[in-house]
Amino acid sequence: MATLLLRFAVILEDYHLPFRNHGPLFHRWLPDGEKDAITFDTGKPDTELKIWFERMGYVDDGGFIGFDADRRDVDDSISPTQAVLDAGPLFGSLKIENLSKKYVVPMTENRLGDEDYINLGKKIVKLLRPPIARFLDTLRTNYGQHWVSPLKEWDSRSESVGSYCSGLQIDWSLDGGESWEKFRPDENIFYITALYKDPEFDPYLTAEDWNDVAEIVQIGYEPSLAATILTRSRQLSEQGNANYALIEGVTALELAIGDFVRNKVGDTDILKKSIQSFWNLPLPSKVVSLVTTLGADPRDLEDTISAIDLRNAIVHEGKSPSAIELSGLYRTVSLFISDGPNLRFPKSVPDNALKSPEEWEAYYKTQTSRSLST
Repeated sequence: MATLLLRFAVILEDYHLPFRNHGPLFHRWLPDGEKDAITFDTGKPDTELKIWFERMGYVDDGGFIGFDADRRDVDDSISPTQAVLDAGPLFGSLKIENLSKKYVVPMTENRLGDEDYINLGKKIVKLLRPPIARFLDTLRTNYGQHWVSPLKEWDSRSESVGSYCSGLQIDWSLDGGESWEKFRPDENIFYITALYKDPEFDPYLTAEDWNDVAEIVQIGYEPSLAATILTRSRQLSEQGNANYALIEGVTALELAIGDFVRNKVGDTDILKKSIQSFWNLPLPSKVVSLVTTLGADPRDLEDTISAIDLRNAIVHEGKSPSAIELSGLYRTVSLFISDGPNLRFPKSVPDNALKSPEEWEAYYKTQTSRSLST
């Protein structure tokens, strides 16, 4: 039996954000490495999991401590005087005692793809991810550090366990930390499944849109709450926060349906009274009863019902789906938001293209005929 010591680092920067904090922000103090480590109860015997932040950075010309991953020149006399300090990435260690030889041998011999080595990797990921994810989620929510990137769940459909371990920069040692080797159970592989289709540029602003925007702003138009929340959902989705995007997207759906029905009913008391039973229907029933009369794509309707079910599983059952498709939900919500310009869904990081004016005209005709055929 051997004692396996692992070390790792979790990058906390969210590269989707326009600003760039490297980790959680502290006030007048920074944790000092392992001396201030948090130790987790993994619920497993013979294991010990610790996490900590290193004091990484330097003193700039203005006398402030700035973050720098390559420097350890933090002046501890300045920290108590500085309002905000960037803690940078999260570090940690996992010690597993009495590790079976069947795991040790393929690891020390670097047998990439060995079944026992892969199973050890899966075991380590299961030990590491849940407590660290809870820790980061607590910082993000209760302590307001929303820019801290959450720790994604390992999904075997999207990457190998070796790739996930590589992302956490996991190293292993069997001599108490005297020497280290990379922990890579198998090759670093990402699995990408996609259907190619021509990029769509129609959702982006045009010269005609500029004139339309000027007109509607002049008459005092403001987006509805449903449209605003739908946009926030799309922003969360593109930032990788799929669960929160789903919750916001279904909330936008509920608001949009409410606005849609109230606008159709108007102020007639008889109609208001007659519609009361509608409000008591479950959300999927409301969606089906309305969408089927609007001529929507049945596939979008199915995606929307699935999104509602997933939202309920997240909110009421605490589940965390690993993959969520929201485009059908977004198109369904847009059916019920009729005030203002039609909603569009451009990508924040788009493809691009160069075409002659003639080629662009042909492109528009292709897009128009495609939309009519679908």
